[in-house]
Amino acid sequence: MTGYVSVSTAAYDGYGFDTILASLSRCGVHQVEFAFIDGYVEAFTDSDFTNVFADDLNNEMRRHGQECRYFSGHIDLGGSDAAARLEARCRFAAALGASYVITNAATRDRSDAFFRQADTLAAIACQFGVRILLENPGNGVPNVLDHASDVTALLERLDNDAFGINYDVGNIVSHCPGRTPLSDALAATSIADHFHIKPCIRTAEGIDFVAFGEGDVDDVKVATELLRQGKPFSLELPFRLHRDTGAQPWRDEQPLSLEVIESRLTHSLKELASLTKKV
Repeated sequence: MTGYVSVSTAAYDGYGFDTILASLSRCGVHQVEFAFIDGYVEAFTDSDFTNVFADDLNNEMRRHGQECRYFSGHIDLGGSDAAARLEARCRFAAALGASYVITNAATRDRSDAFFRQADTLAAIACQFGVRILLENPGNGVPNVLDHASDVTALLERLDNDAFGINYDVGNIVSHCPGRTPLSDALAATSIADHFHIKPCIRTAEGIDFVAFGEGDVDDVKVATELLRQGKPFSLELPFRLHRDTGAQPWRDEQPLSLEVIESRLTHSLKELASLTKKV
């Protein structure tokens, strides 16, 4: 698999990281994106981001010949506790060897607070040698970053050494139902630093997440353009997750079996590998 592509641990929601990393290794994955996202994976707290935990994960990655460049730790950077929460994530990500921390920007009603403390947030990122990649959300709540057209004006107000963009294709489907997802995603390829490819399908109940190449959006076309540009991206495949008709996330009561997860992931990787040969 090309070094441009990581796989998010979100596919394995409900499993311990020793199981997750071993399974990813069996599937041929060496670039891992750790996902600590409220509502997407099993509950955790900021106090979990310890040096001991980082050491354990590093040992597991070394065992399987893996590394982590991207770390997903979504919070609202307009909150009063944003600096402390971001610091915990940047410290932990740096301990894992990651160079990028992916998070949301801020809900629109907190935009003033976000821009007021942007320099403080940038200093935290600089302290730990990481860059903050802001991601468009999927929950339908108006945000500082809703879609590709917001990117240029947003970055003009921020320190570009500290801030960049992680564009999530799947989130556009639920967050901005009035936009054309493929057009929006392709517009973002030249201005985002990193992408999440998150295939999804619309259902009568909302949105389900599926394997690469099986979604309603032409993720193959997006991935082709990213590969052509040499732009990095992650396969974020949260198979246990769903969104209701109001774009709010919910998760199956029980984790999917490893057999099902590995089957869907392996299928996704084979489709992507086939595509890579054509670019």
